[in-house]
Amino acid sequence: MSAQDWYKLQEIAPGITAIGEPRYHQQNWSYLICGSDAALLFDTGSYYGDMAPVVASLTDLPLSVLPSHMHYDHLGNITAFERIVLPDLPVLRACEADGRVTPSDTLFLGDREDRTPPSFGVADWLAPGSMIDLGRRQLQLIHTPGHSPDSVSLWDAEAGILFAADYLYDGALYAQVPGASLRGYLETAGQLGTLLPADARILGAHGDAKDETSATAPTLDTSVLGRLMICLSDLMMSPAPAEGETLRANVQPGVDILVNSDAHGR
Repeated sequence: MSAQDWYKLQEIAPGITAIGEPRYHQQNWSYLICGSDAALLFDTGSYYGDMAPVVASLTDLPLSVLPSHMHYDHLGNITAFERIVLPDLPVLRACEADGRVTPSDTLFLGDREDRTPPSFGVADWLAPGSMIDLGRRQLQLIHTPGHSPDSVSLWDAEAGILFAADYLYDGALYAQVPGASLRGYLETAGQLGTLLPADARILGAHGDAKDETSATAPTLDTSVLGRLMICLSDLMMSPAPAEGETLRANVQPGVDILVNSDAHGR
């Protein structure tokens, strides 16, 4: 299967292309964001496609790659790109040795698809809250823990788009995996509720289409944040699930949050 067959491209706005994997069981969506001087690839998808030639066909601008977090399904093509940047977070610095980063098993979770963590050099460490200047496009790097301790999102204020990665999307939101935290999820929701204007669009990293022809980049509006906060608060006040049990709470139609005993009290 060619790269063109595996990926589905969708123009979100001028200079912003969503790169979807509708045939992958998690329906990943990565995002290529271009300015006038440089481009940024946010996530590199699963291990089943070859993303580098697709990106090369879309832009010849100097490219940096920023993974939203270290889970295996977002690092599939990471070593195919030369310039990788990471958020400057202690949990990621702890993975650095001899100038290279190798995600820990608890950050990578690759045993779910029999994957081993990749090792790669880091061209730059970006402070959370800093601005990424692509030339006529500024992206704010936001630390958004909840799903994982190293999760980050990107806010494009001019376009009115939040690239939320695994923090928020259509479908089941995983707050039951190692490193997840209901408290972190709630604090992040409050942060985003303050930051985002009412008309902002939220683009996530996983779709929930019934078939590949109908797959589109998962898009939510900011009203989901208020409902998410209510749902998270209710979960935190409820009894913790029994060990080995996972609870599913409905945020809105099509969006649920899953939590287990490990994440409940964190």
